[in-house]
Amino acid sequence: MVKRVSVLVAVYNAVRWLPRCLDSLCAQTYPNVEVICVDDASSDGSIDIVKKYASKYDFIKYISHSQNCGPAVSRNDAFNISTGDYVTMVDSDDWLSADALERAVELLEKYSDTASVLFRMVYHDADTGKEYDFTSKFSGDVLDGADAMRLALDWDIHGLYVARRALYEKYPFDTSSLLYSDDNTARRHYLHSGKVRFCTGVYYYFQHTESTLHNPGIRYADWMEATASLKQMLVDERQPEEYINHIEARLWQNVVAVSGYYWRYGGTLTAEQRTSVRERIKHHHAAIEPERLPTSLKRKFGFIPFKCSFPLFMLQARIYFFLRKMVKGI
Repeated sequence: MVKRVSVLVAVYNAVRWLPRCLDSLCAQTYPNVEVICVDDASSDGSIDIVKKYASKYDFIKYISHSQNCGPAVSRNDAFNISTGDYVTMVDSDDWLSADALERAVELLEKYSDTASVLFRMVYHDADTGKEYDFTSKFSGDVLDGADAMRLALDWDIHGLYVARRALYEKYPFDTSSLLYSDDNTARRHYLHSGKVRFCTGVYYYFQHTESTLHNPGIRYADWMEATASLKQMLVDERQPEEYINHIEARLWQNVVAVSGYYWRYGGTLTAEQRTSVRERIKHHHAAIEPERLPTSLKRKFGFIPFKCSFPLFMLQARIYFFLRKMVKGI
């Protein structure tokens, strides 16, 4: 019996691009595919497109959220009703080459020691139409899971892949923040994959300015929770201290960046939003471990932790970003 591949599609205001995504999934050469779409409270009619495809193709299922929950929750909900032996995700503005799933499954079937197979990722620029490959810092065909996780910490390999169902059952998508935390899932999956391999099937990553990731608004602050969750994952998995320290430095940089967002764009936020962002910054400021930070970072003006005083840290951030705007215009 041919094993099934479940494709999880989180949909949010993607009416312009969703048909291309779904058409690519319907055109797969692999013979046993199910597609599960979760409309995450779209306001642009995306759900109507999902329903149209689901009425035409019996292998397409869908769920509709009444409020926006974010891609991680959406994908977990999709996974919970999926039945595939293998699982992957495709964003609703992206698409696959016709042979993408077939190429990935070939490797999963051939190598029992492999739990994750990465697609070849190709960027497609919406403005120019130009396409170019993701630049990987690994050029081979197979990696140990721990090495793949290490490379994925800084996205020296990407996070778009097909995996065995057991990985998703044990390690669902990280929902610690509305945006960004789902990235942590790929890293954990790689760590527990035994071997991670690379196939020739293409994942087309659509780059456009309307993407939520390019225009997060207040959700920019989610970087802090997502990075803190990644650090905790490394601690829980007993990873080397150098990895934990590396992510701690990234977390601190995110805290400083969100502080800059607070001072520069706070006037566009409601009082409730301003309070929420400030309290989130305060929480991560209190939790930071300065001893894990490189000396060059924690002694740099704008990035001095001032653990003894949160108001002093915020005053520093205000001055730092004011001067930065005066000098660099940003």
